[in-house]
Amino acid sequence: MRTFAGRGLLLCALALGGCYKATFIRDAQAVRGEEHDEWTSFFVFGLVGEQTLDVKQFCPDGRFAEIQTGANFGTGLVSLLTIGIYTPRKVYVTCAGASGRATLELDADSNGRPVAATLHRESSVTQGTVTPEGDAFRVAFAQETP
Repeated sequence: MRTFAGRGLLLCALALGGCYKATFIRDAQAVRGEEHDEWTSFFVFGLVGEQTLDVKQFCPDGRFAEIQTGANFGTGLVSLLTIGIYTPRKVYVTCAGASGRATLELDADSNGRPVAATLHRESSVTQGTVTPEGDAFRVAFAQETP
């Protein structure tokens, strides 16, 4: 009888201590940068406690691609060992990397043919040259200015 009750209790603990996650995706097309994770503290099976994390402590410019929170095996084990008194959650922050977005500006001569190019990126401006190649033009960039 005692073994049956112990197994039942263990089964309930395993069933209630399952893994879960909630994901907030800011921009699905964002280039992923650095990834960070941190434990957050809650109590009484996660019913008590509130914690605010500043994204800027992980991503200096405040831009993130994804934030995920939830339980995993480690947090579930801690909850089980403390009988739910302490219930940590794991928070994963994925920063947004360089977006890769750029604008190409072409300067034309009096006949409307491109003669120079400027590539504007988020963090730099690059000057380039334009050379005709048949019906198309080749743009070459050499020097980058921050």
